[in-house]
Amino acid sequence: MTFRGSQRWLWTMLLAAVVPSVIMAQDATTARERIRARREARRDANAAQSPDERNRALAERQRVENALREALAQAVKQRLNLNDQQASRLMDVNRRFSEDRIRIARDEIRIRRELRQSINGRDSSRSPETARLLDELLDAQRQRLDLQQKEQTALSEFLTPEQRARYIAMMEQLRRRIQLRADSARSSGDPPDA
Repeated sequence: MTFRGSQRWLWTMLLAAVVPSVIMAQDATTARERIRARREARRDANAAQSPDERNRALAERQRVENALREALAQAVKQRLNLNDQQASRLMDVNRRFSEDRIRIARDEIRIRRELRQSINGRDSSRSPETARLLDELLDAQRQRLDLQQKEQTALSEFLTPEQRARYIAMMEQLRRRIQLRADSARSSGDPPDA
């Protein structure tokens, strides 16, 4: 192979290695831009809503959430073979821990998002921020585990270990399904349906 031939071969190999990466990066950027544009359009549409429209949308969302909550309570009562008193106590326990559960979940989501941004910045001056976020994430996870322990203690007062195990499995399955829907909606750029 001549010097010119080896140069041509080297350039060909270099292009073959680099071009797909550049195209993938452009595709990812384009997808992010499309998602960002959809979000901005939704935000603009929401901002253009009158207060009455926003109130109606909020009332509809609450109605749907209540209907889902009732359907879930009925399914749990049936699958765990709960009597009315147990079902009522289960709803009370859920209400009691719900606010903290939601707060901790939101904190974890926020921390993970900030952590991704910190890592993707590839700026070594962000190391202290990354370390702080890791500590916050561990603290949020500890809070979630503490909350689960308290909830299990409360549930053990009126549910058998088998009922608690089935309840945990049902809730985990529900969380996975919700997460899959949210991930699917996020990847398509649409908001999750809750």
